[in-house]
Amino acid sequence: MTDLLFTNARLLDPSQNIDAVGYLAVTDGNISAIGVGTPEGADVKATKTIDCGGQSLAPGIVDMRVQTADPGSEHLEDLPSLLRAAAAAGVTGFACLPNTQPVVDNAAMIDSLALRASRIGGPRLHVYGAATRNLEGTEMAEIGMMAEAGAVGFTNATSSIDDALVMRRVMAYASMLDKPIIQHCEEASLSRDGEMNESETSTRLGLLGIPAAAEAMIIDRDIHLMRLTGARYHVAHVSTRAGVTAIRRAKAEGLPITADTAPPYFLLNELAVSTYDTAFKLSPPLRSEDDRQAVIDAIADGTIDAIASDHVPVDGDAKTQPFGPAQPGASGLDTLLSLTLSLVHQQKITMMRAFEALSLAPAAILDVPGGTLAPGAAADLVIFKPDVGRLIRGADFTSLSRITPFEGQPAQGVVTATYVNGICVHQMAA
Repeated sequence: MTDLLFTNARLLDPSQNIDAVGYLAVTDGNISAIGVGTPEGADVKATKTIDCGGQSLAPGIVDMRVQTADPGSEHLEDLPSLLRAAAAAGVTGFACLPNTQPVVDNAAMIDSLALRASRIGGPRLHVYGAATRNLEGTEMAEIGMMAEAGAVGFTNATSSIDDALVMRRVMAYASMLDKPIIQHCEEASLSRDGEMNESETSTRLGLLGIPAAAEAMIIDRDIHLMRLTGARYHVAHVSTRAGVTAIRRAKAEGLPITADTAPPYFLLNELAVSTYDTAFKLSPPLRSEDDRQAVIDAIADGTIDAIASDHVPVDGDAKTQPFGPAQPGASGLDTLLSLTLSLVHQQKITMMRAFEALSLAPAAILDVPGGTLAPGAAADLVIFKPDVGRLIRGADFTSLSRITPFEGQPAQGVVTATYVNGICVHQMAA
């Protein structure tokens, strides 16, 4: 007897190249059958049948880049609120950066976060281990022990590892462990005091600029280190044409490089900063229109593999300061699906490519469950209405972090239900 049977759903599965109206059966938390049209025979017998009414049913989103303020700053975002926000966003699994207080640079911290999340329930929480002790960039952390504890990769969170020798050692060890290194690519000496993208706009606004070259310089350096170590290397939140070009060239060479970006970098450009609204202060900064178009093209052709929320729980007081000293970052979970679907509605990418970037690719990069509706896979699902309009308002977010650069913007795409292991973890109110 099947536990759940979803019928009359638009099935979207890039792993099987399925985009058709059909049904999906779930037994003991796993997908047991999928088919086009209406179910027949044994598949009809189910404990519970859910008529999706033509809504889209896809693999749950796997978000590669989420910051949590728990432990250390739970007033900004605690683990229960983060898990609820992820579920409401159609996210069935996400990876947390290690820049908590204390830093996740040892196995005990990974065990603690994983245990707490399992007790709360909801989406799967994956944890990145800190690549260097206390994220200081000077000494490699205990990455072997963290890998044994379940770390899905290693990163220095919101800063690059500047020391090339330290980076080489981290990449060499990660290669032996077959874990990816996730790098925020920004050459520190060029970006340390920067406030926005370096351009005519920054000069006009009187703000200190961060050149686009700061991103590409770190990518270029690390590509050389990939050749030395054979490490799997992932570029986080790509924002520039130069960065895209470097990644495309490395992929053509056959190197194991992957990349993600986030909605601000394909929907906004540096002109948004002209109002000095600190909601537009991000890291990396919003770039030129040419850079934005290059990012869209790279998503479309697969040079950029994944789309992540880049969710940052920001302190409201730290955002009310003048633009320069204001904290960078913004909330991203609540808007991830609808903003990604904007590329579909603009016919820049297909719906299948959207879910390849939101689910299949990140699951493969991190080697975690998700990304497929194939029989035998965990029933991690999102059901959504792609054409239903919404007005983005931070006050309506499930996340405690409610500052967004898309405040007041119209969007399309509403999550109606999220399932993890066949269990409903979010249901939109009628």
